[in-house]
Amino acid sequence: MAGFEELTKRLEELGLEFEVVGPAPASVRRGLEQVEPPSEVGGEVAVAVPDHTRPVPLQRVLGLLGPLLRERYRLIFATGSHPMSVEDAQRMLGSWSSKLKFEIHDSLGQHVYVGTTGRGLSVEVDDRFASADFKVTVGVVAPHPWAGFSGGSKVILPGLSSLRTIVEHHLRWYSAGKPGVVEGNPFREEIEEAGELAGVDWALNVVLDEKGEVVYAEGGEPSESFRKCVEVARSMYVRPVEGLYDSALVFADPLDLDLYQATKALEHAAPAVEEGGSLVLVASCQRGYGSEEFKRFASIDSEAIEELLRSGRRGNIVPAIVALRMKEIFERYSVTVLAEGSLEGLKGAELVRSAQEALSRLRGRVLVVKRGGFTVPQAR
Repeated sequence: MAGFEELTKRLEELGLEFEVVGPAPASVRRGLEQVEPPSEVGGEVAVAVPDHTRPVPLQRVLGLLGPLLRERYRLIFATGSHPMSVEDAQRMLGSWSSKLKFEIHDSLGQHVYVGTTGRGLSVEVDDRFASADFKVTVGVVAPHPWAGFSGGSKVILPGLSSLRTIVEHHLRWYSAGKPGVVEGNPFREEIEEAGELAGVDWALNVVLDEKGEVVYAEGGEPSESFRKCVEVARSMYVRPVEGLYDSALVFADPLDLDLYQATKALEHAAPAVEEGGSLVLVASCQRGYGSEEFKRFASIDSEAIEELLRSGRRGNIVPAIVALRMKEIFERYSVTVLAEGSLEGLKGAELVRSAQEALSRLRGRVLVVKRGGFTVPQAR
């Protein structure tokens, strides 16, 4: 599929007026080799890491945390409500897969109650993590449309939480979440409080550049590690642009494994475009929709989804919430999706297979968003 370089070259050939916004260089640098991992830790250690939907440099991280994973340990992939296979985990681990045992979180598995937040959210966390004597989390910090930024205690909520906790949290606060905003964002503040209730002892957070390399890493007290990485990630990925645009060409990488993840790029870019304007999303979507549940909700209209959410139905309705947010963008903009994977049945957006078709939907002043899964253009 055509990528950033090819499509921007074609824009030039078409004579369209466009501006590119993407990640800025890191203002400060601090590599993984500068992080001192905890030592002389007794008892069982639990290390929670992101799943395959996040571009975490896991093999390098394990090189740093290896001393913690020698005797009594649990390495747990924090999937939230995402499906993840053993093969996915093995691919992420590479050569480590033959050296380490690992486990994959199941939101319907065994969880324990660890407390209730100040806003009344009952937090249930994977029992394998909660019962450990020393608890470690690993996160990639980058803008997130609801949580402000990923990373930090997002590895706990939703990462290691029960489906009941995940659904309640998302239903209550998804509409109040904002990309690039932490303070005053209840969606994020609930996540941080859940991390405190879970008793995380030490956290490693990293910031990646546009090539996926670690440019800043911070280990230590969880909230401080996250805060420092947020400062760096904000300077890199929350980017000012001049006014609103008529159209946007949005590259969803590095969160374009499936449409479920690629919607984040749409949420980041849409506020920089005039309502009624055109959004062209470029995403590989190798795994199509990402799940059958999300596919089902993506193929119905927003009214049906809203009715389901009002009904109080139990079960995993997080895909319904993500689909509803996507549909809201479809209703306010003209959305075209250029993808490799199959998205048959998508309702509310136009699916195209060629770069020529995709670019023909752009009009007027065009914003090109590079690394849209992380980049947040802010109109000034």
